[in-house]
Amino acid sequence: MKDWKKTVVTVGVCIGLAALAYFAWLFPFYEFAVNDYETSLEKLMSAEYVRVLAPLLIILALSAAGIVLVVLVRRLLVRAGKDTPRFDRARAGRQRGAAPKRKLSLFMAVRWAAMAVFSFLMIWGGLIFGWKMSSLSIPVLSCPWNTEQMAESGCYYLSHLDELFELPGRSIVLFFGSTIFFAVLLGRVICGFLCPMGLVQDVMDGIRRKTKAEGIRMNDNMYEALVPVRWCMVLIFTGLCFAGGNFCNFCPAVAVSPILAGISTSLYVSGFFMVLVLMGGFFKRRAFCTVCPLGTVLGFFHKASPFRIRKDCQACTECGACYEACPMGIKMIYTEREKNDVTCAQCIMCGECVRCCPEDNALSLTFAGKKIYTSSRKKIMSGYARPAGENADGGRRQGF
Repeated sequence: MKDWKKTVVTVGVCIGLAALAYFAWLFPFYEFAVNDYETSLEKLMSAEYVRVLAPLLIILALSAAGIVLVVLVRRLLVRAGKDTPRFDRARAGRQRGAAPKRKLSLFMAVRWAAMAVFSFLMIWGGLIFGWKMSSLSIPVLSCPWNTEQMAESGCYYLSHLDELFELPGRSIVLFFGSTIFFAVLLGRVICGFLCPMGLVQDVMDGIRRKTKAEGIRMNDNMYEALVPVRWCMVLIFTGLCFAGGNFCNFCPAVAVSPILAGISTSLYVSGFFMVLVLMGGFFKRRAFCTVCPLGTVLGFFHKASPFRIRKDCQACTECGACYEACPMGIKMIYTEREKNDVTCAQCIMCGECVRCCPEDNALSLTFAGKKIYTSSRKKIMSGYARPAGENADGGRRQGF
């Protein structure tokens, strides 16, 4: 009975998303009197830029209000005794004394730096440095309405296939050639290291951790229920254009890149969707990535990508730390007992499973067979920041 109800709900959600995507242009979030796709450094330094930022500021305000509301409601449910297992930690209270803070590893520092630099270039690169490689298509979710991007965002033509096939043959070959090249070379490393929407969600997760707010833990059934939703998003992404719709009116990325670049473009359902992405990213790390259509398309190439997650099954102690750490809810890394290669289509190569694995060399992130990041017990133990004035054995330093 429960499976039947879950199926009905999932089908209803997919139909609702499809209808919402098709009629997105009927639900304006913020409309400019005149859409202006021209920008300049002078515009970024003027009062005009504040007006252009208005829809993004409204999105941030609505997201903050929604997050506060959810936190308050959850606390009221806990106090009223109507909590669920997901609220157990909130009810029981956190342990006294803050948990030791983990130091930022070199791998994670590189990942954050790569996301920040790439996002900066994809938003302002062409405007500031004049880097515009329009014939180079990178399959990343960064709104192509931003005319100052460093390179072409592959998401536009993948979601407007009807327009793609109207281009000259040379342009079609260059698009597919560069898109497939990066998809094969990098796979979903693009999601973990380059995607601006990924950076936005990681920042929201960081804010939650700083504020010590309770996140939402998803279980296997919840991830399973998202599978048809994810494929529905792919169908909307690649096929909406043939039904007479425009995915850009539905896509949350249009609310970030063009606006920050000083481009005044009207937002439709995309604005409301971006609010949900920010709220979801706050309570569940990489929430949007679990249904992102472009990320799913990139997953088609995961077997060809030289980036792999490898596991030494003999070294694994089945602690489950990798599964707990994975923002995509990938369980096979934990459950696999025979295969060495545990890379799957949903893996965004964020390295969290490797970082949290407490066994030496049990998990590794490799490129072309060469290990570039491996699990280490010593790194985990030495990675905790020791409170000021404390000795290595945990005692306090004594003054002379």
